[in-house]
Amino acid sequence: MVLFILLLLFIGLAVTMAWFLISHDRGEKEPVLALWQAAGLGFLGAIAGAIIESKLSLGSGLTPGGPHGSMFTSAITIGLVEETCKFLPLALLIYKRRYFNELTDGVIYFALAGLGFGLPENMLYTLVFGTQAGMIRLVLTPFFHAATTGMIGYFLVRQKLHRKSPFVVVLPFMAAVVLHGLYDFGLASGIGYFQLVSLAITLGLSIGLFLLYQKATAEDLEQGRSSIGHNDFCRSCGFVNPQHHLYCTHCGQHA
Repeated sequence: MVLFILLLLFIGLAVTMAWFLISHDRGEKEPVLALWQAAGLGFLGAIAGAIIESKLSLGSGLTPGGPHGSMFTSAITIGLVEETCKFLPLALLIYKRRYFNELTDGVIYFALAGLGFGLPENMLYTLVFGTQAGMIRLVLTPFFHAATTGMIGYFLVRQKLHRKSPFVVVLPFMAAVVLHGLYDFGLASGIGYFQLVSLAITLGLSIGLFLLYQKATAEDLEQGRSSIGHNDFCRSCGFVNPQHHLYCTHCGQHA
């Protein structure tokens, strides 16, 4: 019974997070199919990541009590594999899509990919290792994968909109990999203060996801990409836009 409740809680938290991000979007309504694709690619990324980690035997390197050097290397490698599997497929699919055009989109789509990745992982760990492992992950990791990928997604769409250097994306990606690796290493180390660092990382990232989404929403509003902004006239054709639509109803261009 407890196991069943834990699984329902994981599903409920993921659905609640997805609902929050989508319902609080103040820009152009996102295509439903694209949202499902983002979550689906995250799910497929979890499968791909598990296969790669199994082939490379990365999990064995995180055995508690092992040499810290090899544990750290394994943890960073796992971070690199998982962040790549979550981020890259969706980035390749969505980058040039017209609807990927707001800073909030970077958080929404990539957080959904993170949820699609993290939900099956959390449920699998709970089924394999039992309710105690499930309760620990319920506290530590319900939004961990969504937070790391959502952070990278924000910088990806920022790079697209402002035509910035690719390093705008590379640096946050590497930061996510390092944080992911430090988190895994801290938990596997069995050392109290390292585990506290892991706790601080996952809580900080989860809180940071909401703060980043708030920041992206404010920036979209300030830069006229929000449907509640002050774009009273279309910037493309000058036609009046009293309803503050994100796209002009007269010329179809970005208002």
